[in-house]
Amino acid sequence: MGAVAVALLAAGCGSSPSPSSPSPTPAPSPALSLSCPAAVAAATTAAPVAIAYDTPAASGGVAPVTVACTPPSGQPFPIGAHEIRCTATDSRGATAGCGFAVTVSRLPTLSRTRVLAFGDSVTVGIVASVNPAGDPFFLLREMPGDAYPAVLRRLLAERYPSQTVTVINGGKGGERAADAVGRAQGLLNSERPDVVVLLQGYNDLAVGVAGINPGIAGITEIVKRARFAGARVFLATLTPPGVNGSRGLGISDVTTYNQRLRDVARGENAVLIDLYLAMAGQTSLYNSEDGRHPSVAGYRKIAEVVFAAIQAELEVR
Repeated sequence: MGAVAVALLAAGCGSSPSPSSPSPTPAPSPALSLSCPAAVAAATTAAPVAIAYDTPAASGGVAPVTVACTPPSGQPFPIGAHEIRCTATDSRGATAGCGFAVTVSRLPTLSRTRVLAFGDSVTVGIVASVNPAGDPFFLLREMPGDAYPAVLRRLLAERYPSQTVTVINGGKGGERAADAVGRAQGLLNSERPDVVVLLQGYNDLAVGVAGINPGIAGITEIVKRARFAGARVFLATLTPPGVNGSRGLGISDVTTYNQRLRDVARGENAVLIDLYLAMAGQTSLYNSEDGRHPSVAGYRKIAEVVFAAIQAELEVR
C-alpha cells in the first residue's frame, strides 16, 4: 500500500458515518376542559334583571383557547328558571362545554302601602297591670313599641324590603266607635291611607248591650267613609275578654257585637279579620291583667293576624 493510501486510511477517509440521535417525542397536550360557576339567583319586583357572571375558566387544550357563553354576561333575564351554556374551543378545534342555572324570583310586593290602624287604646298599645296601691285598681302603661301597629310595621318591612310600607297608629284611648267618625274623617283627609284597619268597640261595650247599636252605627259610617276615600278596609272583631277580669266587658256582649261586625264586613265589602277566633282559648296568654287590653304577646298575635290578612288580600301575585 502506498504512502498516500496509508495517510488516507489514517485520516478516516472511506469510513461509514456514525448514526444521529432520535428527536424527543412531544408530550401530548392535556385534554380541554371547562369549569362553570355555581348557580346564580336573583330577585326582581317584575321587570327582567341583568345577570352578570364571570367567564368560565378553561384548562388544557392547545392555546389559544376561546370561551363563549349563551346568553352572554349582562343580559336581562325574566322571572323564572334559565340555563346558561358555555363552550371552550382551542386552536385545533377541540371543544368542551358546561352549563349553570340562573333563577330569577319575584320580590314580594303590596299593591297598597299606606296603612292607617284606627281604633281606641288597644290600637294605642296599652298594657294593664294590677296597682299594688289599689287605687286605681289597674295601672295602664302605653307601650308604643309593642303596640300592634308597630309590630305590624316591622312584619311588613321584613316581608316587603323593596317597598316603603307606612303604618300610622291612629289609636285614641277611651274613645267609643260611636264618637269616632269625625276623627276618622280627619285622619282620612290628612294621612291619605290606601288601607284602613279598624279595631274599635271596647268602650262602646263598657255600658253593656246598650252600646252595641251606637257602636255598630259608628263602625259602619267609618267603613263607608274609608271606602269613599279609596281605602281598602280591613274590619277586625274584638279580642276575647279575659277570664279573670274584663273591666265590664261581658262575653255575650262581645260575641254579639262581633257578629254584627261580621255583618258589616259582608255588607260593606270589607275584609274581615277575626281576631276573636284567632285568640279564643288563650286569653290568659293574650290579655293583660285587666282582661280587656292585650298583653305584649296579645299585641304580637294581633299584628300577625292583621299581617296575614293584608298579605292574602294585597300581595301582588
